[in-house]
Amino acid sequence: MITKKSYLTIRKNLLIAIITLSLIVVFVYGFFIEPHMVNLKTVTIRNKALALTFKKLKIVQLSDLHIGRNKSISTKRTLEILNKLKPDLILLTGDYVEWNGTKQSYDNAIDFLSQLNSPLGTYAVMGDADYSSSRRSCRFCHEEGSAHPPTQHKVKFLRDTKTLIDVEGKRVSIIGVGRDSNLNVINSILTDDPTILLSHFSSAYDYINGKDNVLVLSGDTHGGQIYIPEFIWKIIKRKPDAKHKYGLYQDESKSLYVTSGIGTSDIPFRLGVPPEVVLFEFTE
Repeated sequence: MITKKSYLTIRKNLLIAIITLSLIVVFVYGFFIEPHMVNLKTVTIRNKALALTFKKLKIVQLSDLHIGRNKSISTKRTLEILNKLKPDLILLTGDYVEWNGTKQSYDNAIDFLSQLNSPLGTYAVMGDADYSSSRRSCRFCHEEGSAHPPTQHKVKFLRDTKTLIDVEGKRVSIIGVGRDSNLNVINSILTDDPTILLSHFSSAYDYINGKDNVLVLSGDTHGGQIYIPEFIWKIIKRKPDAKHKYGLYQDESKSLYVTSGIGTSDIPFRLGVPPEVVLFEFTE
């Protein structure tokens, strides 16, 4: 016969076992499964001016790869998605290498960039991690040891400048701002053309007038890596722009998308915020 004391002991041990097993499952999933579950996420942007140009095209954003000395499953999966999707335009929003990356980290990142191809080009801005080894960061924009453009990849890096692309006679401006730029520079670069603005930090969004036909693409936050309610994110202010942690934000004609990115930083752990390749659809 089970006594009350024995019953309570059994219940306590069972509860401890369930909690322990749950923690093990979360640990294994967060460290070894979700960080490699790169998914293709489709995001719809409502903007008539951009839709007139991009409605039939595949526009993709990648961010925060944090490539290290060893090639990861997530970057391999990312390339598989791109090769299958065949995007028309690829846009990159920074942090291609891990913090204080070694020469091998930069070699691997440049090898990744060399495999990106799209008919309308591939455009990028730097992130803060890319500058953590300042001398090596120059390799993204210049041939090593010279001022000439790189030959290893075809990615065009933008810093406080813009480029115009033509899509069947329709003109679109691609603007890139640096991670340490004076964001007031945005207004001096903006024109009446429909615009996609690349900025590692989402704070650039606040410098755009709501009536401008601008889509801002950012990264940096990794979506928090661990799902945390929005109000807590704003309280802890873990990142420079605590207002925009992850997802789509729209105000009149301007829009912002903050991606969860591909890689991780600080701790190689994700829970409830899987890595993503973002495919944009445009509608009126």
